[in-house]
Amino acid sequence: MNSGDMGSMQPGLQDAAKAILMLRSEMAQREARMNASFNQQVQSLREDASRFRRDVADIVSGAGSQIAKEAKGAISPVAAEYDRAVSTTSAHLQEASKTVWLWFGAAGSILLLVLLVGWAVLGYYRRELSAIQDELQRYENALPIVQAFTASDAVLCGGRVCVNIDPDGQRIGDKRQYRQARPRP
Repeated sequence: MNSGDMGSMQPGLQDAAKAILMLRSEMAQREARMNASFNQQVQSLREDASRFRRDVADIVSGAGSQIAKEAKGAISPVAAEYDRAVSTTSAHLQEASKTVWLWFGAAGSILLLVLLVGWAVLGYYRRELSAIQDELQRYENALPIVQAFTASDAVLCGGRVCVNIDPDGQRIGDKRQYRQARPRP
């Protein structure tokens, strides 16, 4: 994998992160709508209950115990419906909350896994690049020797270098014992 491939993975990771954030936003909006709907239903039921209580109070104050019994009978279905609506809405909210946390956990795990794999791949390529750089340095160090051998009138003979000595060539060494080879014809 080269650096171009790593660069091409980055927009994919950004798109994945954007998709996760969009999903989180949609879930938060859904939960907010459910909370608003729940609050609206609760408020409506409270208003209904309050209205029924006022009606019952009016009936009780003007009528006898029989009318009071009938009023209480009329209120109990509303109270039961209110209790059922509150329980149902609460259960829906708890399920939605669990789903949201599950998605966040999954998204976090995936992100952690992607980062771990990316780190491992990056380490592998760093090691490979270091080995290749060492090899390139060895080749660069050998280049002047190969150029000098190619420019000189020299051949390999029996595991040694044999040269055609230039009698007018420069002498080098601590005792000036070495002479330059003739240039290749």
